[in-house]
Amino acid sequence: MDTLAESTRSEIETFVADWMSDERIPSAAVAIVNPEGTLYAEGFGARNLERNVPATPDTLFGIGSSTKSFTAIAVLQLAEAGDLSIEDPVSEYIPHLDDVPGEPITIRELLTHTSGMPSDGSAAPLITRSLGIGHVEVPLSSKDDFRRHVQASADRRVTDRETFFYYNSGYTMLGEIVEAVTGDTYAEYVNERILAPLGMDRSTFDREEFEGEEDRMTPYIKPEGSSTPSDFPFDPLLHAPGGMVSSVREMSEYVRMYLNGGTLDGASVLPESSIDEMTTPEGEFATYLDDSKLRYGYGMMTESFLDDTLVGHGGSISVSNFWFGYLEDAEVGLAIGCTTTPEAHPLLVGPALLSILQGTDPTESVPYYRLTDALDSVCGSYETYRDIGTASVERNDGMLKFSQQSSVGGVELYLKPETIEEDLLECSSVAAPGMRHPVRFELDGDDVTCFFDRNRLVKE
Repeated sequence: MDTLAESTRSEIETFVADWMSDERIPSAAVAIVNPEGTLYAEGFGARNLERNVPATPDTLFGIGSSTKSFTAIAVLQLAEAGDLSIEDPVSEYIPHLDDVPGEPITIRELLTHTSGMPSDGSAAPLITRSLGIGHVEVPLSSKDDFRRHVQASADRRVTDRETFFYYNSGYTMLGEIVEAVTGDTYAEYVNERILAPLGMDRSTFDREEFEGEEDRMTPYIKPEGSSTPSDFPFDPLLHAPGGMVSSVREMSEYVRMYLNGGTLDGASVLPESSIDEMTTPEGEFATYLDDSKLRYGYGMMTESFLDDTLVGHGGSISVSNFWFGYLEDAEVGLAIGCTTTPEAHPLLVGPALLSILQGTDPTESVPYYRLTDALDSVCGSYETYRDIGTASVERNDGMLKFSQQSSVGGVELYLKPETIEEDLLECSSVAAPGMRHPVRFELDGDDVTCFFDRNRLVKE
């Protein structure tokens, strides 16, 4: 089995430490694997700030929507056994979608978020009520509450066009279908049929098991900028769409299972054909600025990356965030988790670390880092001709705020990035009269020139 070169290890650890410092993340952990085993596993920061207890590769984090891949495996296992077909209407098993407009919604459509059902927001109050924030009074305290919640939103289904709506409630329903078919609870089924064969003995959906573990994350929120201890949102209605807790060590073994075609150390979870089906995209989750696509299969996302195919899934559950993924041809993957909710989510940092592993600068390969690098490069003060006016550019999340002042007036615009190339950033904006205003930044090393309206501006 290979190991990481010392220079690569150092670059990865510096990247993670800088990310945590910039984003004020209390704790994180990373594990990197190939088909044979672990190449690297390390914890960073404090899993509990008050006691300053270090995080480890075995620290339990909430993996959020990464759980959806386990739900998809459970459904495919039942399909392999002939207990259901993914083409079956959902209404054959549960009544939640009996009265939707249009054709009956199928299990496949729930797996791929292509049912036309827009989000009904069910996950948000289930997560935030444990934190004491948000719209917590929505009646979602039982399976019957959930059924009524879905049924009341059925008329919102879109039937006149193909569309992708990320639909957490669809995965809650998939979990209920697993229960209807097997007679087990969703958690019992996943524990017995997926976690146990993979040796993921500490991964759990259970609050008491989590709280009984010494090596576990402390949930933190940042209500006023500082990390404040909180609670973790355990709820059966969240189990199938995003309720598991696990460690990067155990999740990296889960990644190894994919790299080995559905089998790990002699334990078969799914046939390789089902893994291929699961990771074949059907819906479009997002489009990047370079027009490349992030696509969705069954509980898994895929995209072109580093002349390879990147497969994985991220998860956010407010107090904890996670991502796992792997490169198909390079046969390397990783798991990364952290506490709190940083701007640079693990689903962005994970691919950046894979980029480093493959010897590529993340600012050249990861769209988020390409964008932030370009935005940072053009921020600052700009000179007008003979200093007749002033201009400035500053960051505004994923956009820019452009301000220009002169003795005869000024303009303030918010710029939306449209095109990013090595030496070019093109943005668009709309002024008050409804006119489009393209703004172009040309980059030549440290020299930046801005073209706006009738002006050519030079960064000081």
